[in-house]
Amino acid sequence: MKKILFLIIKIGLIIIFLFLTFVLFLAILQNIYLPTPNILGEKIIGSGVEVYDRTGKILLYKIGARKSWVDYDNIPQNIIRATLAAEDLEFFNHRGISIRGIIRSIYLNLKEGRLEYGGSTITQQLVRNIFLSPEKTIVRKINEIILALTIERKYTKEQIITYYLNSIYYGQGNLGIKAAASYYFNKKLNDLTLGEIAVLASIPKSPALYAPISQENIVRLKKRRNYILKRMKDIGWIEENDYLIAIKEEIKIAPSKYAGIIAPHFVIEVINKLKEMFPQKNLEELELRVITTLNYDLQKIAEKAVKEGAAKNKLKYGGSNAALMAIDPKTGEILSLVGSRDFFDKEIEGQVNVPFRRRQPGSAFKPISYAALFELGYPLETVIFDVPTNFGGYIPRNFDKRFKGPVTLKKALAESRNVPAVKVFYLAIPERVVDLARKSGMNYLQDWKDYGLSMALGTAEVRMADLIRFYGALANDGEITDQSLILRIIQGNKLIYQYQPKKERLISSQTARIINDILSDVDARRGLFSASLPLTIFPGYQVALKTGTTQFYQDAWVFKYTPSIVIGVWAGNTDGKRMNSLGASLVAALPISYQFLSEAIKNNLVTKANFLPPEKRIVEKPMLNSQWLVNGETHSILYYVNRNDPLGPIPDDPKSDPQFHYWENAVQKWFMTYEQRTVESEDI
Repeated sequence: MKKILFLIIKIGLIIIFLFLTFVLFLAILQNIYLPTPNILGEKIIGSGVEVYDRTGKILLYKIGARKSWVDYDNIPQNIIRATLAAEDLEFFNHRGISIRGIIRSIYLNLKEGRLEYGGSTITQQLVRNIFLSPEKTIVRKINEIILALTIERKYTKEQIITYYLNSIYYGQGNLGIKAAASYYFNKKLNDLTLGEIAVLASIPKSPALYAPISQENIVRLKKRRNYILKRMKDIGWIEENDYLIAIKEEIKIAPSKYAGIIAPHFVIEVINKLKEMFPQKNLEELELRVITTLNYDLQKIAEKAVKEGAAKNKLKYGGSNAALMAIDPKTGEILSLVGSRDFFDKEIEGQVNVPFRRRQPGSAFKPISYAALFELGYPLETVIFDVPTNFGGYIPRNFDKRFKGPVTLKKALAESRNVPAVKVFYLAIPERVVDLARKSGMNYLQDWKDYGLSMALGTAEVRMADLIRFYGALANDGEITDQSLILRIIQGNKLIYQYQPKKERLISSQTARIINDILSDVDARRGLFSASLPLTIFPGYQVALKTGTTQFYQDAWVFKYTPSIVIGVWAGNTDGKRMNSLGASLVAALPISYQFLSEAIKNNLVTKANFLPPEKRIVEKPMLNSQWLVNGETHSILYYVNRNDPLGPIPDDPKSDPQFHYWENAVQKWFMTYEQRTVESEDI
């Protein structure tokens, strides 16, 4: 057994000797092609990313590295020890490479069958970060070793570890230990606790996985921190008691610092998009000039309207937050985005970007059902009965607790009647309604049966950023466009990205024009808005709008649009806390939208244009021709309409529809009282 072990060791030493000889041979051949290892003062990282408004003149935010040099004498000993425990325990004993690490990496790579493990020392990591690409190849590894050996001859260990700690990347744009300590803990190096030091030493291995910016990262970070602390304890660098105290320290999510940022919610979404466009790259290392879609003049108006409106809502209705989004319906460009009243206000969770969070839209969802219905050929004069109806266990009520009997589709939508909306949802075929919503961007919606018929009233949670695309299609004569925050990206002097909006037909022009005709009709909406009607009128401008309030006043919405701009406004509480019963959309969201649009018009920021009128549809069929009383009797629309062929013949067996009895019974019950009232009126 001893002879076999001795033979294995001997073979291993021979392999190492041959490998090192090969490395030295290559060093002689490649030396003239390798960079001169003059590391002190070298530029480590690019200039970062500059984010501008649509004019390219207003800098919204710069994503770049935070740097702050610290000399060796000012680096606490525990920072050096924690770094060695994390990255290279034998740093002060080797000459740039670790034989043990090389053997281990060779073994693991052979075991895994790919170049995954490097066995790099701190010196090698420094070389790789400064001079070489991150690709994992044998040639790069050899170059890395050659340069590491050269640097070790040229600089002292103290100089190397100092430069390493000042140049290594700690995530979130922090270059060097001093910048990281300030960013994550708001402390100077000498004030860091042992646990905090171990946290910082954990990050460079993979900033994307270990930087304390999310709960998922903190779970991983805690394990790595404790591993480093245990190594330090086992070596004898820290005492048992210090170790026990350090591993019990809570790791908190680092506060985001966006000093000087303009339009923060908008910029954060731009950053998220850039991360998608440049995966597995640190934005801080890219040199990009990003021209966004943001209209800075509109943004200032939006921020003012949201801030002032939310402040009033908090006092009157208990709604402390609000949000606003505006897009160009023809291009899908996001012109303005205010994700909350105050990005920096923790009490209202200000950094939550509400337009990109799912919430119940209430009646703001109804036009999707109506669009799906009009696509089937229903005319505007179609009559729906607004009467108390039990839909088989589901009994919706109208917001005003009143029922108006037979109403046209125009009146039903303009006044946002709930019972007719449920019937429209059912007549339009719920699967078709969901399909239309998904095509508008709400592809996360489940089967309508998961929500039930209440989906007609906006109980399925959606994002404003998606629902506004549907309203954009209405404004754009039925065509829907992509949505973008970025116009173009320039790298150096080269244009590497140019936004080209893609359009497709979502609904017919006729359907879009019918709904626009309804939602822009001031007289038709008068019954709904009452005292708030002036907030819907903009002299000289044709403006369509739809409001929405959820059942328990958690969310208040309004969507306003012209052919040139679409605005979405939300009001409520970020955490879902209810507003009081007075906090409906007419008083919580509508004033914000009015302030924004009126100011935008006043400052000539909205192009004046009118909607195209719809063509007249005529269908000679009871209920579809506005006739609800036939030969002295009346029936529900299901008596005359086959949902799958609404313009076709009257059904032979209307009772076969599963909703027929519910609708018919409700209509007949109403009709009995209607006849009685008519008789009494004649007697008088």
